[in-house]
Amino acid sequence: MPGPPITPTELATALDVYLRTASFTQAAAAIGRTTSGVSRALRRHPSKSDRATVYARELEVVMSGAVRLQLIALRVLRQMLASDDAKVAQGAVAQINDTSRASGTARTALAKLTGEHAAEKVAVEVDDDALLAKLNRLTGR
Repeated sequence: MPGPPITPTELATALDVYLRTASFTQAAAAIGRTTSGVSRALRRHPSKSDRATVYARELEVVMSGAVRLQLIALRVLRQMLASDDAKVAQGAVAQINDTSRASGTARTALAKLTGEHAAEKVAVEVDDDALLAKLNRLTGR
């Protein structure tokens, strides 16, 4: 049976703790409520901007984990680029492109949600000669 409704003061405290810690468990402990009840209450916060902030914080946590995994995957994929097997190297290129696209899409979605827009420019270093040599090798030119 659910307990009494979370008061506005409790909700404000839970929101503050959640935004500082990114932990629904810590937010619930701060007001002596259940984690599931606090997470539901924060996701349904009466203030649209606070609901968006909670969602953005959740997305930030998820994206941080995804970025760590993407970095690990990119290390493996870089090694695959050096493969003498054209299919392996081409597959690595496709996976790198997909990872880059997914990261860009997520970044754009977060920027639209929070209003914090991505930088206008991204610095990228490319070794044109190495890429051309790899392309020629893969295509047999």
